[in-house]
Amino acid sequence: MVRHIDSTCSLADAAPGSAEEEQLRAMEAAVKQLLVNVGEDPLREGLVDTPRRVAKAWLDMTRGYRQDHKSAFGTALFHEPIVSAGSDGLVIVRDITFAALSEHSLLPFHGRCHIAYVPRHGVVLGLSKLARVTKCLAARLQTQQAFTERLIAAVAEEVQAKGVAAVVQAVHLGDGPAPAAQLSSGATGVFSDPASGRLQEFVTLLRLSGRAAPPATSFAEQPAAAAGEQAAAAAGEQGAAAAASSSLVQATDVLLQNVGEDPGRKGLKGSAARYASWLAGATSGYRMQLPCYCSGGGCSGAADGGGSGSPVAAELGPATPDDHSPDPSDASSDDMSAELPCYLGMAEAAAADAAARSSASAEAAAGAAGGARQQQAAAGLQTFSSHFSSQCEHHLLPFYGKLKLAYLPASSSSSSSSDSSSNSGSDRAALRLIVEMFSKRLQVQERLTHQVADAVSSALGAAAVLVVIESAHMCMVARGVEKHASTTLTTAARGAWAEDTTARAAALEALLDQQPHSPRKLG
Repeated sequence: MVRHIDSTCSLADAAPGSAEEEQLRAMEAAVKQLLVNVGEDPLREGLVDTPRRVAKAWLDMTRGYRQDHKSAFGTALFHEPIVSAGSDGLVIVRDITFAALSEHSLLPFHGRCHIAYVPRHGVVLGLSKLARVTKCLAARLQTQQAFTERLIAAVAEEVQAKGVAAVVQAVHLGDGPAPAAQLSSGATGVFSDPASGRLQEFVTLLRLSGRAAPPATSFAEQPAAAAGEQAAAAAGEQGAAAAASSSLVQATDVLLQNVGEDPGRKGLKGSAARYASWLAGATSGYRMQLPCYCSGGGCSGAADGGGSGSPVAAELGPATPDDHSPDPSDASSDDMSAELPCYLGMAEAAAADAAARSSASAEAAAGAAGGARQQQAAAGLQTFSSHFSSQCEHHLLPFYGKLKLAYLPASSSSSSSSDSSSNSGSDRAALRLIVEMFSKRLQVQERLTHQVADAVSSALGAAAVLVVIESAHMCMVARGVEKHASTTLTTAARGAWAEDTTARAAALEALLDQQPHSPRKLG
């Protein structure tokens, strides 16, 4: 049974010995069980406080169950006679950021919503209240379309407007290395009447383009919006249960029950098994081995046996023909998830930054720095990029983004062009395995960056390595401070580039030139 208590009360601040503290303890025990079942030690440094952090994170992300959304409106309803006497103008509040939990996957989805209404009798709502009620209604387990409909219904009931409409754009995290974009929308009153033209006005004023623009004829759940959720349900409860251990499922059920949910209700049935199956897959990197690198002088790395019998090619299949192509698994997300700023509503600022960097790069290319980059490239510099998703070991929440790296093969100065071409395919296969191996485990981004740098240096016998990772952390988005526009960037260098700052700067410029930052707008 969902409890509705004062919004200022938090189970995360429970007093010792209270019933709320007992709930926290039950959730902590469940998290410890999750850690043990994925092969981790709950007592190792970095994980000691994880059970309580995760319990508090779940409570924070589901605080909407314990809040009355009506209180978010307060008394901020104002009568404006000039609005009443006017021609039924629109009021639109756009780009309200939010984060919620998918009831199918139990993973976060986040994005922006745009709300419009036509005032009745000149009654308007304080603009901040729309943001407040959005945050309140988002903080629970639900589908994106259900969130959209709840938001519209809440505004319509409070404002008694002639019509309310909303568009919600979000990205959903799941099994892939990059999130999937989804769109949902809905309308009531005059917005639901095509003859009124109000819906067309709303869509026009939003200035959304391409797949991000809903049809102006009517608002309903778009096929793209339901794709991820339908796919999750279609996977089948039995299949998910078979793939996940029963103890993982039971531990997840405990978390659901203690945030006020019923794991057996429609919409949540089978979700614990799907989450447990996802968590097992998301930590499969613990069971992978580092590939080996072989040259005429022998092998390096940790793969069994080594030599031409390395398992890398067998596991990953043939490499893509282009060094700069993302992993094939990323292809489905190209339209909406090419770069982080497009997820986070930072397109304009990011575009200006990209333009400035492009201009600076062009100027540098004409000068000494450009010459240094050309010399590096001529000496055999290779680049690689890949979308990835990993799991924060402090909150068991995903962080995702893009990894870029540059490296100098040890044999680049002596290999023939045909040998270099042959080796690059094997190198790319090894790089994909390295990224998967270290990202699919409980991580912190700083450690991941250095582990990849060490592994590339060891497995490929590289003379120099530079790794750059930029990612969005759900612990920064879906809980606590909720900084949707924040990203984290980390770097690590090995070999010659670890010691020579001039060479490292040239390699970084070359990496960014060959793996450019080209933000796209979510909306």
